[in-house]
Amino acid sequence: MKKRLWLSLAMLVVGGALLASAQLAGATSERKGGIFRVGTTGASVQIDPQLSYITTGWWLEYATAAKLYNYRPNGTLVPEVASRFTVSSNGAGYTFFLRKGFRFSDGTPVTARNFKYAFDRLRNPQLASPGKELAVNIGGVHAHGMKLVIHPKSGDGNLISTLTMPFFQATSTKLPLDREVVDVRSMNDLPSAGPYAFTLNKVNETTSLRRNPYWRRGPGRTQPRNLAGVDIRWNLNEVTAFNQVKNNELDEGPIPANEVQAVATQYGVNRSQFWVEPTNCLFSIAFNNSSGIFHANAPLRRAVNFALDRTDFVADAPYVSTPWTHLLPPGFPGSITQKRRQPYGVRSDIERARQLAAGHYRDGRVVLAYRTSSRFPARAQLVRRDLERLGLNVVMVPFGSTDEPSPGWDMLIRFGWCYDSPDPSRVLVSSLGSVPNSGKYLQRIRAADGLPGNKRLSALGKIDLEVMRNVAPVAVMHTYNNRWFFSSRVDPRSLKYHVVYEDWSIPALALK
Repeated sequence: MKKRLWLSLAMLVVGGALLASAQLAGATSERKGGIFRVGTTGASVQIDPQLSYITTGWWLEYATAAKLYNYRPNGTLVPEVASRFTVSSNGAGYTFFLRKGFRFSDGTPVTARNFKYAFDRLRNPQLASPGKELAVNIGGVHAHGMKLVIHPKSGDGNLISTLTMPFFQATSTKLPLDREVVDVRSMNDLPSAGPYAFTLNKVNETTSLRRNPYWRRGPGRTQPRNLAGVDIRWNLNEVTAFNQVKNNELDEGPIPANEVQAVATQYGVNRSQFWVEPTNCLFSIAFNNSSGIFHANAPLRRAVNFALDRTDFVADAPYVSTPWTHLLPPGFPGSITQKRRQPYGVRSDIERARQLAAGHYRDGRVVLAYRTSSRFPARAQLVRRDLERLGLNVVMVPFGSTDEPSPGWDMLIRFGWCYDSPDPSRVLVSSLGSVPNSGKYLQRIRAADGLPGNKRLSALGKIDLEVMRNVAPVAVMHTYNNRWFFSSRVDPRSLKYHVVYEDWSIPALALK
């Protein structure tokens, strides 16, 4: 599955993070209870577990869902409802052993049947779930009491990460197989087995969460749960909601574009009330790896990566973007973030670039195609500057925002990309798909997929850096950021960013 709707790039470009909440494991001074009040200018999102497919919806479902395996806010993969799993000798069957003690918000115990029911709903054509493709690719699913058996269609090292997606959560059999659950008036209307449950959903008006009364700390249920609940108000006026946050009438809300710098100046960045964190969306400049000057020319692709000045590239959008240089975004499972280990710098290194390019210039002509909308023309000129400093002859080819570039381009500046699955293997394989002579890395990725849990993520993170250093299939330029504005009621010590769901974890959010 190549695309997803975590958060539209149009909103990311203007810095519009819709919603937020927070967590600090182990904090002892937060006040228990209270309702976290959120206001947003956007329309409400789907909350049906097999239909929700946008960042805001998945932020809510991280608090309401119970999954076989899950990612903690720091990106660590841990067992949740499953205590463990075994794999058959031929790799054709995964057997998950479920813990007792998980219960839906209507009191019903969670069994293997509830996970199978998630697959049944996903595969139902009348429901038209965006996760249907993932469910079909996984294969047969069988429930036996507290054992769930899954038969992937082929050896799939991505299976566990895929099962962490909210589509595959324990699903109450009260939910209809063939239609969406929209109207919620109590937690019995959409039972869930996580720390919280949906208690109200009025489309485009209000969505509310409250504590699941049957959730108790125990094996697999270790996250804090400080808030009594969350209330979200949709379709608010941006300026009104912003002022309501300043007056503590809301606890989180939008920031008008013309207020961002003033808010950053007044509150600082990532200190008290204004916060900026990267998403799982990257902006990359594409190389034509199939023909032309960059085909089978990794040295020149590497040289361009050293030549490009990523800091200049994002200077026109403060707090919206952060320079970045490799395929796995910061905080993404497996991603290596230590500054000294990055494959390229955020400033141009022309001398190093020229050394790498020597003997690989070919005819020296680069056709640079770029969109004519938004910031693209100005940024294309920066890229042209850096390529000419490298010694290349650049031909500029603009194209409209609704058009496709003409054939024959060598580098393409078009739009960013968001990752739908929190799995590094999918990211790396898709990035290498069009690059000749990358077979050895694809083999290493397959070998890493056979490693258990977090060892697999670590191995893939190392491959990510090697691919960018040695193959450079694209020129990654920056991440997109989300921005949040909190009321003074929110305890800043409790803010802990969930790197997979690109938001702050609800269960341990604390108010002063």
